[in-house]
Amino acid sequence: MPTITIDKEDLLKCVGKKLTDETLKDRIPMIGTSLEYIDDDELVVEVFPDRPDMLAGAGFARALSAFIGINPGLRKYEVRKSDFKAKVDPKVKNVRPFVVAAVAKKVLLNEVTIQYLMQVQEKIHTTFGRNRKKLSIGVYDFDKIKFPLLYTTKPKDFKFVPLEYNKEMKLSEILSEHPKGVDYAHLLKGMKEYPIWLDANNQVLSMPPIINSENTKVSLNTKSLFIDVTGLDLNACEQALNILISSMADRGFEIYSVDVDGKSYPRLEPRKMKVNLDYVNKILGLKLKENELKPLLEKMGYGYVNSEVIVPCYRVDILSEIDIIEDIAVAYGYENFKPEISNFSSIAHEDEFESFKNKLANMMVGFGLLETNTYNLAKKNDQTKNMRLNLSLVEIENALNEEYNVLRSWMLPSLLDVFKNNKHHENPQKIFEIGTVFNSEEKSKLGMLITHSSVTYTEARQILDSLIASLGLEVSIKSSEHESFIPGRVGRIIVKGKDVGVIGEIHPEVLSNFELETPVVGFELDINELFKLIK
Repeated sequence: MPTITIDKEDLLKCVGKKLTDETLKDRIPMIGTSLEYIDDDELVVEVFPDRPDMLAGAGFARALSAFIGINPGLRKYEVRKSDFKAKVDPKVKNVRPFVVAAVAKKVLLNEVTIQYLMQVQEKIHTTFGRNRKKLSIGVYDFDKIKFPLLYTTKPKDFKFVPLEYNKEMKLSEILSEHPKGVDYAHLLKGMKEYPIWLDANNQVLSMPPIINSENTKVSLNTKSLFIDVTGLDLNACEQALNILISSMADRGFEIYSVDVDGKSYPRLEPRKMKVNLDYVNKILGLKLKENELKPLLEKMGYGYVNSEVIVPCYRVDILSEIDIIEDIAVAYGYENFKPEISNFSSIAHEDEFESFKNKLANMMVGFGLLETNTYNLAKKNDQTKNMRLNLSLVEIENALNEEYNVLRSWMLPSLLDVFKNNKHHENPQKIFEIGTVFNSEEKSKLGMLITHSSVTYTEARQILDSLIASLGLEVSIKSSEHESFIPGRVGRIIVKGKDVGVIGEIHPEVLSNFELETPVVGFELDINELFKLIK
């Protein structure tokens, strides 16, 4: 989990009150964060993934100020209308399609606030932005830019001066020679043109998600900022912009809108959610009254009107009523809950099937494989088209993005996606995962894949034989056909006459669909069936 370093003097200024170290040590952990270190000048706080709004120094101060009663309740933000416009070239659709933006004026920067700006930008990149793959943020000196702006793409030989350099470089050179380019080149691999921000004078602002231009960098003399967020998910881009811009507004910056192809950003309006008091009391085991609910919600930065909770724009983690109930518990104080001993008694023991899964995982690790943990939600094309299959899947109604629009029906596509996202690491790569798949019923399956330049079917078969033998069973392979595998190099896994899985070499077309260049072998086992066979 990410840690942020906070200047103590700046924190207390933003909070609006002098606080002793003892108070900070007592209250900070009770918000739902961990105080790692504190001295006369600074403190280091670990921010849990459910509160990305606290990655900004001003955002953390805002949460603390409300929690200790100095400035509770809903913060309101004004976005001033402007004539700043940005156009999105259709060419970016297949590269990095979404962009949102804002302008902040009356900016008072010093070494502390610049450090905060860089820190929150990188922390959001690493966490919320998934190491810049999902989204990336650009911050520029507004006064060095002429509107309207153009978000477009340029060929690999296009040149500009990247940040901290004093000479022009081709885009291809930036990816191979600039430190940031080397770190993030894999995000643009396979693209014929790369995304570029240009102003009205054809001056380059940045090359998302890699590096900004030296010509528009922020300094202590900067008085106004232009901020953009580009990415693969519009909703995530808007949320990241809200987190950053609301923290700037809390510092007194004036926020101005930017028109991006007819849509105005940022959108800092709060949203409303219903909360049922009886349900709150049932979940928390309390007997709160209506008039007691409002001050608790205000301690967490919410508004409360007519049984509706008003959720601020920066609380992107609030997805349902249960998230609000969790915050009510935090505001009430976990130290104030009275422990109760259950009147139900039992002798605990580990579930037999869970024990079996742990045994399988330990054996796979013993064979030299690395365990992964991917999502139950998957991309429809990865489960079907990219695997050369036509499957009936459990689809998510009103899915927010294409990355998570179905429940996975088998494990190997998720593991291939892991390989795709780790091509920049050395081979061989050997991975496995035990997870849930969803078809007519939920099942647990074990998927295993190996990739390197000389990998063969034999390597996968040796692991399968060792695994099944360790369970006291015998395995045979029945020749079969499967569109995701190379014909003649795929078979069904048979144990005690039962079909429990598939093994083989992944088809070259599938490898191409996942942008993989080295051969891949693997297998997938139905471990529910295996468990029944050893019982």
